[in-house]
Amino acid sequence: MRKHAKRMRVTALLKRLTLPLAGLWGRMRSVVAIDRFRSQWHRLTDLQRLFLGNIIVAVMVASAIAVFHQNQWLLRLENSAMDLMMEFNKGLPRMSDTGAVNPLRFAYLDIDEPTFRSWHEPYHVPRRELKKLIEYAANSKAKLIVVDIDLSRPGTSPENDQELANYLSQYGSMAPQPPIILVRNFYNGADEQRDWLDVRPSFLDDYELSANIHWSQPLFRATLWDGVVRYWHLVKPGCLGGQMVLLPSVQLTAAGILSEPGDTRAARSANPGPVVFAECGLAAESGEQAAADHPWRANAAGVAAAIDQRIIYTMPWTSPSPDLITVSARTITGSSGLLSPDIAAGRVVIIGASYAESRDIHRTPIGMMPGALIIANAIKSLALFGQISLPPAWLQWALKLVVIVFAAWTFLAFRSLLAVGVAGGVIIFVLVPVSFHFFKYGLWIDFALPLFAMLMHRAFAEYRGAQREARDIGRRYRGKET
Repeated sequence: MRKHAKRMRVTALLKRLTLPLAGLWGRMRSVVAIDRFRSQWHRLTDLQRLFLGNIIVAVMVASAIAVFHQNQWLLRLENSAMDLMMEFNKGLPRMSDTGAVNPLRFAYLDIDEPTFRSWHEPYHVPRRELKKLIEYAANSKAKLIVVDIDLSRPGTSPENDQELANYLSQYGSMAPQPPIILVRNFYNGADEQRDWLDVRPSFLDDYELSANIHWSQPLFRATLWDGVVRYWHLVKPGCLGGQMVLLPSVQLTAAGILSEPGDTRAARSANPGPVVFAECGLAAESGEQAAADHPWRANAAGVAAAIDQRIIYTMPWTSPSPDLITVSARTITGSSGLLSPDIAAGRVVIIGASYAESRDIHRTPIGMMPGALIIANAIKSLALFGQISLPPAWLQWALKLVVIVFAAWTFLAFRSLLAVGVAGGVIIFVLVPVSFHFFKYGLWIDFALPLFAMLMHRAFAEYRGAQREARDIGRRYRGKET
């Protein structure tokens, strides 16, 4: 009796709970009109259902991409998409400012393997030979000179160190000379939780260099999953002599130097924000507190950088490019006569090393490349393309919907699944250069994945249709037997 009474109470409780839910579900069905939608859906022809189904599936996938945009898998896809577009466009005239009044051209004076061996494989780049390279570029009226050589330690000859220091101290005092950018080096083994690095002092810090010589940092960032250098640091805080300094990147300094009145290049830079700490000790204490307050910062190195830090590579190392001339350094330092200034005249001259023991060869989206050419590509990327910015969301969605509807109509026009696949491949292939021309980044992935979902939906519809046809044939066959 007690069990029966308990069962009745449980049944009454469930009714109290389910009746409101059932009423709510009924009201929702009336509002959403699910039954009406299903009835209208079944009134459509098979082609109309396939067309609308393709659009619904593609929009759902595009919405999922927008919601989970920071997912590591999607970020890797976007990086790969952008790498592919750079590979397609590298060295092409359309990636150059050939038609400009004052086009940006580069000359790479390469301390390559033959040069390194002809210099008897020195531990440091010989200061006298480096001075010859700088003198040649300056006398040839280069637009800008970038010295991507570590000058933190003295060389093997104090006399040659003094000669280089005196030259840089008196640089431009007798006649106008092109600006020079020297690079700072950093101590290894810094705490990854810090946003600033310990700057290695240079032997040139003891000298008062010309005002036309600028110090910058050459830091770039590779993605952890494949070791490809894709991102820059436009500004990097550092500790030098116990004081915090704000070091601009080489490309940011170059953009300011190369800018002209009324030009927008100087404005294409990130806002570094105020420098809060005057002493490195205070910054270290603040960094420890920030790490305690934000434990996720310990994994900051694994988080993908923002799209506005992306480098657009256009000048490969081993393939021809309209904007780049590469010359072996020994051609200049080993010459006993006058050299033609045509190599460097009016160009941004990069002095760097590519010999094996320099350990300055890195993976990039367009192949292996010495650090000096990464700097050259970064200068061109910032000067010509600026910082990459995402298009407005409304424009992205408008283009997505146009492409989705067009692709759904195209897929409907083909009966064969193979033809549909070919049409989808053609559409995606066309989207690659169009996307790069307008947005300069891997936006086409946002289109390609919905189109791929359409292909899968079409294949599934073909499979279901084949199943229904087989069942109908089976029923007819069994009906004849009976």
